[in-house]
Formats: sequence, C-alpha cells, structure tokens
Amino acid sequence: MVFLAGLLSLGAVAAYWASRQEAEKHGDTVVARRWETSVFYRDDEFIGWVTSGAPSLDGYARVLAPYDFALLACLGGAFAAASVAAAEYLRFPQDGRWVLALAPLAFAAADFAENRVLLRLIAARRATPTEILGLKKATLAKFVALGAAASQTLVLLLWLFVA
Repeated sequence: MVFLAGLLSLGAVAAYWASRQEAEKHGDTVVARRWETSVFYRDDEFIGWVTSGAPSLDGYARVLAPYDFALLACLGGAFAAASVAAAEYLRFPQDGRWVLALAPLAFAAADFAENRVLLRLIAARRATPTEILGLKKATLAKFVALGAAASQTLVLLLWLFVA
C-alpha cells in the first residue's frame, strides 16, 4: 500500500506538471484556472467568458480533460492509499480501514463533478446563474473534501511518526 501511495503521488505530480504545461499554451486565463480555484467570482464574469468564444475556452477544456481527471484520480488515490497504509502500520482494525478512503473518494467525486459541469458549460458556450451556482457548489464541495482528505492523511502520518 505504501508503494501504491508513492506511485499515485508521483502520478499526481506528473499530472499537475503536464496540466501546467498545457495551460501555458493557452494563455493566462487557462493558467489561472480561476473557475476551479475560487467561488468568489461574479456570475456575469463567468457568463461573459463562457459566451465570448475566446480561444481560452478550448484550451481550458483541453486542460480539464484529461489532465485534471488524471490529477484527481491520482491525488485521491494517493490520499486513500497513504491513509490506509498508515492505518495498517498503526494496527487499526482491518474491517474498518476502508472508511479512511471515503474522504479521498469524496474529493475525487466532487472534483469530477466540478470538471463535468465546467466542460458542459464550455461546450454549450452559455451559462445561467443557476448553473453557475451548481458549479460554485461543486467547487466548494471539492475544497471541503480535499481539506478533509488531506487533514486525515496528515494526522495519520503524524500519528505514525509519533507512535
């Protein structure tokens, strides 16, 4: 399990690096990936961008699929594998260790949902305030689940080193 966590961590780093390389080809809007990194933007800003027909729309889609999908799978898997591996070393009950994969899976699911909403809006070249609210909710859920997954993994790893 430790080997799997390490391998998935390397995959997450590679996916992040590759996504940055692809994003730089499409300009500052894609590099900033503002729509995924904050929920504090105005709806009219997003609507203006998505209806603009700008080349950055296609670039954004090229970064989300496949690079961000690879990143969410590798990062979620790395958190899950590291948590379960730490639980094994800490001699947690074997029947309940699977619970430690829930927060990382929730992160991956929320990020996947966010990406799907963004890709759908980019493909449609339009967005309504209701759709943007859904996007913001998915982004917020991603951040909450990421915080839970990262915190859980960090606590278990610190416990492992202290124990």
